[in-house]
Amino acid sequence: MQTFELILFLLIAVIASSILEKFLPRVSLPLVQIALGAVIALAVTTPLEWGIDPELLLILFIAPLHFNESRHVDSGSLWRNRWGIASLSVGLVFAIAAACGAALHGLAPAIPLAACLALGSALGSTDAVAVMALTKDRQFGRRHQALLRGEALFNDVTGTVLFSCCMAVMASGTFSLVHAGEEFALDLFGGLIGGAVMGTAAWALLALIRRLGLDNPTLHVMLELLIPFVIYLAAKSVHIGAVIAVVSAGLAMALLPQRHTAAAARTKLQAKGVWETLEFVLNGIIFVILGMQLPHLIRPAAEGGLGDPAALVAVVLAVTAVLEAVRFLWLLAMDMRAAARAGEGVRSCFTAASLRGTLAMAFAGAKGGITLSLMLTLPGVADFPQRTALIAIASGVILGTLLLANFAVPALAPCKHSARRTRERVDAEIDLTCRVIASIETDAPATGAVQRGDGAVADGPDEPATVIVMERYADILEELAPQASPEAARVGALYASVDAVAHDLAEWDADDGDETAGEGPAGAAVEGPGAAVAEGAGAVAEGPASLTDHFRALRAVYDAVEDVQSQALARELEYIRAMKAAGALTAAHAKELRNDVYIQQLVLD
Repeated sequence: MQTFELILFLLIAVIASSILEKFLPRVSLPLVQIALGAVIALAVTTPLEWGIDPELLLILFIAPLHFNESRHVDSGSLWRNRWGIASLSVGLVFAIAAACGAALHGLAPAIPLAACLALGSALGSTDAVAVMALTKDRQFGRRHQALLRGEALFNDVTGTVLFSCCMAVMASGTFSLVHAGEEFALDLFGGLIGGAVMGTAAWALLALIRRLGLDNPTLHVMLELLIPFVIYLAAKSVHIGAVIAVVSAGLAMALLPQRHTAAAARTKLQAKGVWETLEFVLNGIIFVILGMQLPHLIRPAAEGGLGDPAALVAVVLAVTAVLEAVRFLWLLAMDMRAAARAGEGVRSCFTAASLRGTLAMAFAGAKGGITLSLMLTLPGVADFPQRTALIAIASGVILGTLLLANFAVPALAPCKHSARRTRERVDAEIDLTCRVIASIETDAPATGAVQRGDGAVADGPDEPATVIVMERYADILEELAPQASPEAARVGALYASVDAVAHDLAEWDADDGDETAGEGPAGAAVEGPGAAVAEGAGAVAEGPASLTDHFRALRAVYDAVEDVQSQALARELEYIRAMKAAGALTAAHAKELRNDVYIQQLVLD
């Protein structure tokens, strides 16, 4: 029962966080979820009161999230920036481990150097879940975006191996460079190769199932959800890097050829919705769990159980500052090298815009579940008295990096939505939408006509099905209008004219319902809500069959709405091609708009 209550608390917290986020626009969703987790931990007793199994945290949350992210990452961009990603995933992790470990040992000499280096190694692992959640709405340069995503996917191996080596030194007092190198190579290259093999096998299994005629979207989605867990457990059983194997499998499945059929498109659309929901829930739960752990980890420090609380806070701030400084200097050196190779000159890296981008990149490397999972594997307090202090320091640094990513990154990097919504793009979309609205009115007699009860055919812009679809596009205009250039001011008048027709339709509905509803049973007219739609469709609501006629009329209108919408989407594709050919739309913008239309067509079917 306690486990069920815990799951219920976690789901409620995730749902509540998405609501609270709307009232806290300057606070990112992960921080809201961490705060809710802390409140839950302080208010009620849960099984997490006694800690969480780090391995369980990795397999339940990190594995599926890494798998899904790797399937949608730009593999071409990763390959073009492979050396930069390798530098961040290996070199930077070593630099952070050394710098943070040395700084902590200098500030707290009572903590053994190997233990300090273990903390630095755990801090070197950038958490992909935290990074993607905190930066998905931020606009970075293409190169920086690829580096950030690649680092988050691949640097877990280096941090984990370094952490294991430091733990071995703590236990035995000796360090073997050969053994550490072998372990690193086995985790990295074994995970890459083993994951690619298992990903290929999973792709072949899905293809075989399709050839056998089991082209069931639900079955395929369930298999996709199962794949990362199976790969993670299989990798652990053969002692290779489990997380990197999951990432490699996702990349392999994305690179292998896919079927392009209507059934495959429906499966992909359904899988996308399921994965988006799962990603939202798992992201939320992992941050809520992180928040639930923080009070129990930080409370001893706040109560003075770890010495002077102010001194501990100073240590946390100092380690966080060293971490961010090392990241910034490393990234700046990489930018300088990239600028020199491109012939742009090193000075271009020191402009205000360039420094803002580099600083945003540094602050975007937030820590989270990976770091906490590694620290929770430290030996118990009986064998290692500094365990509580180290976990408290790690928790403080995690919170500090999340706060910096929440408040500093938005100030340095523009929002993707605002960066993409240039006036030229908005005006082009307004022009496209206006053309579609005009085509809906022109095509109304052929697509939106509904036969009346007397055999006549309703047409024109005030025919209900046509109005419904026109209003959908008018809503798009209303959303675009505030961002349009002055030349596109006609949008307001056009939206008002379309909206007025819909308003009149609603008023007819209300008037007819008030005047005719509820008359006696002796064959009088019986009309309820939606009577205007029925009247517009020509239904004659008289006698005992009036309710049946009413619903038949509604059904006719709904069918007509689908016809109008289908024709409007077909026209929209025509206009997108024409505007692209005329230069009014860029190739990337046209592709984006076409994909939106294709999704709507799939949903309509």
